[in-house]
Amino acid sequence: MTLCVLAKQPQIVFVLLELMVGRLRELPRRWRSLAIVVLPGLVLSPLWVIGVSADVAAWRVREGHNYPAEHFDPLWKLSYMWEHPYHFPLAAWTALRDWGAPLWPELIGILGWQDIPLRPWTYLMLTVLLLLMPLEKLPLDAATRARVAVMTGLAALSYIVIVYLIFFLTYTPLDSPHVLGVQGRYFVIALPVSAIFFASLINSNCRVAHPR
Repeated sequence: MTLCVLAKQPQIVFVLLELMVGRLRELPRRWRSLAIVVLPGLVLSPLWVIGVSADVAAWRVREGHNYPAEHFDPLWKLSYMWEHPYHFPLAAWTALRDWGAPLWPELIGILGWQDIPLRPWTYLMLTVLLLLMPLEKLPLDAATRARVAVMTGLAALSYIVIVYLIFFLTYTPLDSPHVLGVQGRYFVIALPVSAIFFASLINSNCRVAHPR
């Protein structure tokens, strides 16, 4: 879990998956094991950000423009968000609405420097396969399956929000109508969690009928 959290900052939300292990009412009894799994990542992740100065190459956006430096300062941007709470949600929604279409091919795979797309039918075929993958009956009782659905759904949604939030705080000037810098490949890590979420909701095997 610690290596997962330190690999990419948005992956800190995956500590939520530890809550699937047991019932929530059992947390007071298993808080020690929960702390051993979760705390190292929660402590080391912000220290890692401070150590590398949270460098996301914002100079690429600032180059050739006269954007104020504070537009790329996460602490200043957080104080701005406190005074303007709707700015980030609107910028993220605009990015998803206007720029969301290219994200899925990027997630499937665009080679080179994002300039060598695959054949169009490849994206369709891989999309169908990804949709079929969650069609699996989970060997869980109803209560456990509900807990798994809640935690995996919350983790996947939180991951998407944090990806956009990080790029808003460190990469997006205030006069941009949408969040800059987000690419589809950033969401590959969330596919397994999303698959478990849909599997827990559907809970049905994908069976092929054979003629007798």
